[in-house]
Amino acid sequence: MPLISRFLLYDSTMMKTRSPLTGSLIPALLITGAAGFAMAEDISATTKTAPQVQPMPPAVTIPDAAKTAPISTTAPKAKEKPKNPDVETGGSLSEVRRKEQDQLFTDLRKASTPEKSHAIASRLRQSFVRTGSDSLDLMLRWAETALNQSREAEAQDYIDEVMAQRPDNATVWQLRARLHLRRNELAPALRDIRQAMILEPRNFDVLINYATLLRETGNRKGALRLYHQALSVYPMMKEAQDEMLKLTEADSDTAL
Repeated sequence: MPLISRFLLYDSTMMKTRSPLTGSLIPALLITGAAGFAMAEDISATTKTAPQVQPMPPAVTIPDAAKTAPISTTAPKAKEKPKNPDVETGGSLSEVRRKEQDQLFTDLRKASTPEKSHAIASRLRQSFVRTGSDSLDLMLRWAETALNQSREAEAQDYIDEVMAQRPDNATVWQLRARLHLRRNELAPALRDIRQAMILEPRNFDVLINYATLLRETGNRKGALRLYHQALSVYPMMKEAQDEMLKLTEADSDTAL
């Protein structure tokens, strides 16, 4: 039998071709020779490689709580950084620290013995140095040590650094006033010690230093007033008591 006879079976009543694979009738027009053989092969391949229909995946069950839960449209808040207990924006003394100082000043005025008052005064001096920055606090202490050891240039560097970042700290103004006095710069010293007193009028060390400066410049009345002010804050401050007594005795001698 010829090659094409293996793929095509002729119907006796009409010119149609029955597919040997599916049994369906296919128009046989123009299916002759090699072309007919190629078409038969294509039909066979198409029939064998027809894509299978995949079953639908099972439906996903959504819990009732998820259906009814509201969807948030707001972005989550960033985690806040812990606030420094010593300072607020700009380095100013915080409300908590101010209240602690207020209580210490009250205790200082009511202290019944020199030992108690000295202990409270030491705590207040520590609070005066606090700037809200550990590194700046350390620089203030280094500046004071350098001044006590007559290392003015080193003290100047520390004072300038703290002054640039915490100009509202009374201690740094007081230290710079001392530095000016070491250099015999009286006018800048008076200006800086006055600014220190404005920033912290209860700082008894500032009051004593200011009073001493006024006394040395001949302003005895102003010095006496500041010694009184220092003793109103720190009644058992021996330095203020001694200096005030000297001025009072000197004024009495002058009156005689």
